[in-house]
Amino acid sequence: MDFLDGIFKKLFPKRNKTIPLIKENLKRSEKDKLEFQIWTSSGDARYWFARIHESYHAKKQGLSSQDIDVHLFASAASNGIAITYTNAMSSKQFRFLFDKLKESILQLPYPYKLYTSDRAHYERVNYVETIEKHYLKPVYGTNNEVETELKTDGQLPQFYGNILIEHIQIDGEPSFIRLLANIYSDRLFLDALPFEELIEKILK
Repeated sequence: MDFLDGIFKKLFPKRNKTIPLIKENLKRSEKDKLEFQIWTSSGDARYWFARIHESYHAKKQGLSSQDIDVHLFASAASNGIAITYTNAMSSKQFRFLFDKLKESILQLPYPYKLYTSDRAHYERVNYVETIEKHYLKPVYGTNNEVETELKTDGQLPQFYGNILIEHIQIDGEPSFIRLLANIYSDRLFLDALPFEELIEKILK
Protein backbone atom coordinates (compact mmCIF):
# COMPACT_ATOMS: atom_id res chain seq x y z
CA MET A 1 0.00 0.00 0.00
CA ASP A 2 2.87 2.41 0.79
CA PHE A 3 4.30 1.79 -2.69
CA LEU A 4 0.96 2.54 -4.35
CA ASP A 5 0.47 5.62 -2.17
CA GLY A 6 3.88 6.87 -3.29
CA ILE A 7 2.97 6.49 -6.95
CA PHE A 8 -0.36 8.24 -6.42
CA LYS A 9 1.24 11.20 -4.63
CA LYS A 10 3.78 11.55 -7.43
CA LEU A 11 1.11 11.53 -10.13
CA PHE A 12 -1.29 13.83 -8.27
CA PRO A 13 0.67 16.00 -5.79
CA LYS A 14 -1.27 18.47 -3.66
CA ARG A 15 0.93 21.40 -4.68
CA ASN A 16 4.45 21.92 -5.94
CA LYS A 17 5.99 24.67 -3.77
CA THR A 18 9.48 24.47 -5.23
CA ILE A 19 10.67 27.50 -7.18
CA PRO A 20 11.76 26.40 -10.67
CA LEU A 21 15.34 26.85 -11.83
CA ILE A 22 14.04 28.06 -15.19
CA LYS A 23 10.54 28.94 -16.37
CA GLU A 24 9.77 29.91 -19.95
CA ASN A 25 6.92 30.17 -22.41
CA LEU A 26 6.27 26.92 -24.23
CA LYS A 27 6.79 27.35 -27.96
CA ARG A 28 7.00 24.78 -30.74
CA SER A 29 9.16 25.24 -33.83
CA GLU A 30 7.60 25.30 -37.29
CA LYS A 31 9.08 21.84 -37.90
CA ASP A 32 7.47 20.55 -34.68
CA LYS A 33 4.12 22.04 -35.69
CA LEU A 34 4.26 20.37 -39.11
CA GLU A 35 5.24 16.99 -37.65
CA PHE A 36 2.47 17.33 -35.07
CA GLN A 37 -0.14 18.00 -37.76
CA ILE A 38 1.02 14.96 -39.73
CA TRP A 39 0.89 12.79 -36.60
CA THR A 40 -2.58 13.95 -35.51
CA SER A 41 -4.03 12.83 -38.84
CA SER A 42 -2.21 9.50 -38.76
CA GLY A 43 -3.38 6.05 -37.76
CA ASP A 44 -0.76 6.13 -35.00
CA ALA A 45 -2.53 9.00 -33.23
CA ARG A 46 -5.91 7.25 -33.51
CA TYR A 47 -4.35 4.01 -32.24
CA TRP A 48 -2.96 5.56 -29.06
CA PHE A 49 -6.07 7.55 -28.26
CA ALA A 50 -8.10 4.36 -28.61
CA ARG A 51 -5.68 2.48 -26.32
CA ILE A 52 -5.86 5.24 -23.69
CA HIS A 53 -9.65 5.24 -23.91
CA GLU A 54 -9.72 1.47 -23.37
CA SER A 55 -7.25 1.68 -20.48
CA TYR A 56 -9.31 4.42 -18.83
CA HIS A 57 -12.42 2.23 -18.82
CA ALA A 58 -10.43 -0.81 -17.74
CA LYS A 59 -9.02 1.10 -14.75
CA LYS A 60 -12.52 2.26 -13.79
CA GLN A 61 -13.44 -1.42 -13.57
CA GLY A 62 -10.37 -2.22 -11.48
CA LEU A 63 -8.54 -3.88 -14.38
CA SER A 64 -5.10 -3.20 -15.85
CA SER A 65 -4.01 -2.67 -19.44
CA GLN A 66 -0.93 -4.02 -21.18
CA ASP A 67 -0.85 -1.25 -23.79
CA ILE A 68 -0.60 1.93 -21.71
CA ASP A 69 -1.32 2.53 -18.03
CA VAL A 70 -3.89 5.13 -16.98
CA HIS A 71 -4.33 6.27 -13.35
CA LEU A 72 -7.49 7.92 -12.01
CA PHE A 73 -7.93 10.73 -9.52
CA ALA A 74 -11.12 12.09 -7.97
CA SER A 75 -11.79 14.59 -5.18
CA ALA A 76 -14.39 17.22 -4.31
CA ALA A 77 -12.40 19.90 -6.15
CA SER A 78 -10.66 18.01 -8.97
CA ASN A 79 -10.91 15.01 -11.24
CA GLY A 80 -8.12 13.71 -13.39
CA ILE A 81 -6.14 11.04 -15.14
CA ALA A 82 -2.43 10.36 -15.50
CA ILE A 83 -1.03 8.51 -18.51
CA THR A 84 2.24 6.70 -17.87
CA TYR A 85 4.83 6.72 -20.66
CA THR A 86 5.44 3.45 -22.46
CA ASN A 87 8.47 2.47 -24.52
CA ALA A 88 6.04 1.29 -27.21
CA MET A 89 5.94 4.92 -28.39
CA SER A 90 8.69 7.47 -28.91
CA SER A 91 9.23 10.46 -26.63
CA LYS A 92 8.16 12.70 -29.53
CA GLN A 93 4.89 10.78 -29.94
CA PHE A 94 4.24 11.19 -26.21
CA ARG A 95 4.81 14.94 -26.49
CA PHE A 96 2.45 15.03 -29.46
CA LEU A 97 -0.13 13.26 -27.30
CA PHE A 98 0.24 16.02 -24.69
CA ASP A 99 -0.30 18.74 -27.29
CA LYS A 100 -3.19 16.86 -28.90
CA LEU A 101 -5.06 16.76 -25.58
CA LYS A 102 -4.85 20.57 -25.52
CA GLU A 103 -6.18 20.77 -29.08
CA SER A 104 -9.03 18.41 -28.16
CA ILE A 105 -10.08 20.75 -25.32
CA LEU A 106 -10.09 23.72 -27.70
CA GLN A 107 -12.30 21.76 -30.11
CA LEU A 108 -14.99 21.02 -27.51
CA PRO A 109 -18.50 22.38 -28.21
CA TYR A 110 -18.01 24.56 -25.11
CA PRO A 111 -15.83 27.67 -25.47
CA TYR A 112 -12.37 27.25 -23.91
CA LYS A 113 -9.25 29.36 -24.35
CA LEU A 114 -5.61 28.57 -23.77
CA TYR A 115 -4.71 30.70 -20.75
CA THR A 116 -1.01 29.80 -20.61
CA SER A 117 1.55 27.32 -21.92
CA ASP A 118 4.94 27.13 -20.22
CA ARG A 119 7.88 24.93 -19.35
CA ALA A 120 9.55 24.81 -15.92
CA HIS A 121 12.65 22.95 -14.74
CA TYR A 122 12.94 21.88 -11.09
CA GLU A 123 16.03 20.58 -9.32
CA ARG A 124 15.06 17.64 -7.13
CA VAL A 125 17.31 15.68 -4.77
CA ASN A 126 18.49 13.12 -7.32
CA TYR A 127 17.11 14.34 -10.65
CA VAL A 128 15.86 17.27 -12.69
CA GLU A 129 12.11 17.40 -13.31
CA THR A 130 10.75 19.27 -16.33
CA ILE A 131 7.05 20.12 -16.47
CA GLU A 132 5.44 21.36 -19.68
CA LYS A 133 2.00 22.81 -18.99
CA HIS A 134 -1.12 23.83 -20.89
CA TYR A 135 -3.73 25.62 -18.77
CA LEU A 136 -7.18 26.20 -20.27
CA LYS A 137 -10.16 28.12 -18.92
CA PRO A 138 -13.80 28.53 -19.98
CA VAL A 139 -14.69 31.62 -21.98
CA TYR A 140 -17.84 33.57 -21.18
CA GLY A 141 -19.81 36.25 -22.97
CA THR A 142 -19.23 34.73 -26.41
CA ASN A 143 -22.96 34.26 -27.08
CA ASN A 144 -22.10 30.64 -27.68
CA GLU A 145 -25.32 28.68 -28.19
CA VAL A 146 -24.33 26.00 -25.69
CA GLU A 147 -23.37 28.61 -23.07
CA THR A 148 -26.75 30.33 -23.44
CA GLU A 149 -28.55 27.01 -23.25
CA LEU A 150 -26.81 26.01 -20.01
CA LYS A 151 -27.05 29.40 -18.28
CA THR A 152 -29.87 29.61 -15.73
CA ASP A 153 -30.98 31.99 -12.94
CA GLY A 154 -28.00 34.24 -13.60
CA GLN A 155 -25.48 31.46 -12.89
CA LEU A 156 -22.72 30.78 -15.39
CA PRO A 157 -21.95 27.30 -16.68
CA GLN A 158 -18.44 26.24 -15.74
CA PHE A 159 -18.47 23.42 -18.29
CA TYR A 160 -15.74 21.05 -17.01
CA GLY A 161 -13.96 23.70 -14.92
CA ASN A 162 -10.39 24.87 -15.47
CA ILE A 163 -8.28 22.24 -17.20
CA LEU A 164 -4.60 21.64 -16.53
CA ILE A 165 -2.54 19.36 -18.79
CA GLU A 166 1.07 18.60 -17.82
CA HIS A 167 3.86 16.62 -19.48
CA ILE A 168 6.35 15.51 -16.84
CA GLN A 169 9.91 14.51 -17.76
CA ILE A 170 12.62 13.15 -15.47
CA ASP A 171 16.19 14.00 -16.52
CA GLY A 172 14.90 14.75 -20.00
CA GLU A 173 13.02 11.45 -20.39
CA PRO A 174 9.20 11.28 -20.58
CA SER A 175 7.49 10.01 -17.42
CA PHE A 176 3.75 10.73 -17.56
CA ILE A 177 1.04 13.13 -18.72
CA ARG A 178 -1.41 14.47 -16.16
CA LEU A 179 -4.81 16.00 -16.97
CA LEU A 180 -6.83 17.65 -14.19
CA ALA A 181 -10.22 19.35 -14.32
CA ASN A 182 -10.46 21.76 -11.40
CA ILE A 183 -14.02 22.61 -10.40
CA TYR A 184 -15.35 25.97 -9.21
CA SER A 185 -17.11 25.93 -5.82
CA ASP A 186 -18.93 29.22 -6.17
CA ARG A 187 -22.60 30.20 -6.27
CA LEU A 188 -21.88 32.19 -9.41
CA PHE A 189 -21.46 28.93 -11.30
CA LEU A 190 -23.60 25.93 -12.08
CA ASP A 191 -22.30 22.47 -11.19
CA ALA A 192 -19.56 21.19 -13.47
CA LEU A 193 -20.37 18.77 -16.26
CA PRO A 194 -19.28 15.15 -15.61
CA PHE A 195 -15.56 14.47 -15.94
CA GLU A 196 -16.38 11.16 -17.62
CA GLU A 197 -18.11 13.12 -20.38
CA LEU A 198 -14.98 15.22 -20.88
CA ILE A 199 -12.82 12.10 -21.24
CA GLU A 200 -15.22 10.59 -23.75
CA LYS A 201 -15.22 13.75 -25.86
CA ILE A 202 -11.45 14.23 -26.00
CA LEU A 203 -10.45 10.58 -26.47
CA LYS A 204 -13.05 9.47 -29.00
